[in-house]
Amino acid sequence: MGIEFNVIILNMIVLSIAYGLIYPYCANTLKKISLQDAIAASVSLSVVGSVFYHSDARFSFIFTDMNWFWFTLVTFIALEVPLFIWYAKRYHLPFPSR
Repeated sequence: MGIEFNVIILNMIVLSIAYGLIYPYCANTLKKISLQDAIAASVSLSVVGSVFYHSDARFSFIFTDMNWFWFTLVTFIALEVPLFIWYAKRYHLPFPSR
């Protein structure tokens, strides 16, 4: 297992806890979800940063290499967007109209 796999699994665990356990009880508006998503991303970045902060590890993402920060953030967002869409439809999340 590579380091990329470990970071993706960590992101999946953080998002599973957020969208499966916390958000159904605490997040019923877009503002609350946005704030809690920032907290979830910070948790994931903190855990990965505590391991790779002083290392020169490179993470492969599609056709490019990234450092730990950008790889964690990009994969977190890529995993989070489908979950957010599902959550918004499932719980009839109101979106602000223009």
